[in-house]
Amino acid sequence: MDNRRRRFIKNVTAATAGVTLGSMAFGNSSVNAFSRKANGDKDKQPEAQFPFYPYVKKYNFGDYLPKDQGGKFIQMQLIDSEDDHVIVKAIRNGLLQRVYGDPIGWGKLEKTELEKSVWLNRFYYLPSFARLYYLSGDESYLEDMMKLIRVWVHDNPRVTEHPTSKYNWYDMQVAWRSIHLSWCYYLGEKGLSIADKQLIKDTLKEHALVLAEGFGQQKLNEFNHQAHGALAMIYLGTLFPELSQAEELRTGALRILEHHINFAFYPDGGNVEQMFGYYPFEASIFRDTYLLCRDNGVTPPKNILPLLHKMADYLFEVAQPDGTMPPVNDSYPMPVNPTETIIREILNEKVSADKKPGSYYLPETQIGVMRANGSGLTPWYLLANPARTIGSHDHAGRLGFVLWYGKEPVLIDSGCSNYDNPLIVKWYRTSRAHNTVLIDGKQDAATSSDRQWAGKRQTDNRITDWEEKPDYKLVRMVSPASDPTNSNVQWTRNLAFVRNKYMLIHDHFKSSEKHNYELLLHLLPVEVETHGARKSVLLKTDHPMAIIPANAESYDDLSVGKGYVNLEGTDRLAPVVSYSTSGADTHSVLLVAPVKENASEWKVTQELLADGVALTVEGPSDEKDTILFRKSGASSISYKGHQTSDWMAVF
Repeated sequence: MDNRRRRFIKNVTAATAGVTLGSMAFGNSSVNAFSRKANGDKDKQPEAQFPFYPYVKKYNFGDYLPKDQGGKFIQMQLIDSEDDHVIVKAIRNGLLQRVYGDPIGWGKLEKTELEKSVWLNRFYYLPSFARLYYLSGDESYLEDMMKLIRVWVHDNPRVTEHPTSKYNWYDMQVAWRSIHLSWCYYLGEKGLSIADKQLIKDTLKEHALVLAEGFGQQKLNEFNHQAHGALAMIYLGTLFPELSQAEELRTGALRILEHHINFAFYPDGGNVEQMFGYYPFEASIFRDTYLLCRDNGVTPPKNILPLLHKMADYLFEVAQPDGTMPPVNDSYPMPVNPTETIIREILNEKVSADKKPGSYYLPETQIGVMRANGSGLTPWYLLANPARTIGSHDHAGRLGFVLWYGKEPVLIDSGCSNYDNPLIVKWYRTSRAHNTVLIDGKQDAATSSDRQWAGKRQTDNRITDWEEKPDYKLVRMVSPASDPTNSNVQWTRNLAFVRNKYMLIHDHFKSSEKHNYELLLHLLPVEVETHGARKSVLLKTDHPMAIIPANAESYDDLSVGKGYVNLEGTDRLAPVVSYSTSGADTHSVLLVAPVKENASEWKVTQELLADGVALTVEGPSDEKDTILFRKSGASSISYKGHQTSDWMAVF
């Protein structure tokens, strides 16, 4: 036994000194579903099938089963890994005692750091011990796992006049523990003693009661917690059929999940919560529901297979070039694999290794991913997010976007922090934290206040046009004058790739009165160089990029400030570029392009016309492009012999 395990066992043993657990959980076990078959009982329950064994050898547990975002942020803060060996080592080295006290204070942090508290009590870390036992046969993993389970069971009875915790027998805590304890039971089945198995099953009986009375009786909604609770109900209802609530759990879960299939996702597959980072977690709920039903003779929810197909496509197409979901709204940049890969396997869908994601527009969800993948050219990635919903988990980044060039982010979203972090309301959910525009300095009132959870509001911010032509690709977004953040200004934003060589950001502000506009662009923590006269910005990265105004004189000011960006769960200060302009009928055009050394390699000029704006762009190869943007209300736009009735044209 190594020193780490000695310290771990000493810590946990000390925490349970004087406690007799046998009388609580180690009583005589009744005949169960797993032994009835051998006894030839005609009335036996069907033998439960655990469908996840094929994935145990391939994937770390946390990679197979993506976390909700609250749990993921704490996971990265405390352990910074989903590797089961790293997780087990951290726990054996006393992580829980250092953070939560010795003995472990299961409710110690509820009033100050709730997310960190529920992370502890949801048992995210326990299946790592079970998986390593399953792979190695080393029973020390089960010994350490069971010591923690015994302590928790003793310290957290479900019914008590003086509970040590307000949240431990509530909502997602019960659901996650039910799932994690199920994995611990089945992966450790060969090595667990009869008493250990009975302890787990006895506490799962208590969990089943809470699931049936809580999620089972809950009014139907579209919140991911409810769908996750239904998954836990399917787990216990199929894997532990001897539970008296097993049928009730299965029936209730199917009712909930059918509702979520029909109402928690738009017809195009996007989630109504507009949560990017949550999507792998939500996809895993329906993936594992299908597996549990399929292998245990339960008819799965209606339309679950079509939804899984849409989910796999969403993960494949929306993923950023590094294979993660965009960290927009309350989202961590969650990897899309192995979730997408496993769903394809379940659906028997073969995706060619040569297949690459393309442009992907979801009109009901109101997001779009535009890619420019010209032959021999570095590809571009653009996520357009008009912010159809603002409030709760959804940030105030109306007409926002994220831009990559090749494998590197260029203009990013600030992301999100651990929900316990005061910065979540002071910065991340505010309007200023996004690639948006502040009109007269106004931010969204609800999400830019000190309220932890602002009520949702549905907006009329929309993608109105999506065009892909040989010379350009265009996404056009509109935020109407009626939006409470817009000060009666109609704001139109055009984002376009031209010949796969550069990107244009064209903003048109129209009002009956003069207003001030601050265009915000967020960067990674990189060195930035500005040029006063040209008002250009150079991002001094391995592959430098430049931001160049078409008309420098139209801007009152260019400044580079600081704002937070969350990188792998850590808050870091990074540059925020701010362009200020004003007017009643005002155009702003910025060019974003790769350079070798400096921004002067590109030249762009602008001319305002009655029907829109004309641009001339000249790059390093001395080729000139003439670009026309038609403004709303004009039937066409003409310039120097060129004419178009389209929103945009390149000559």
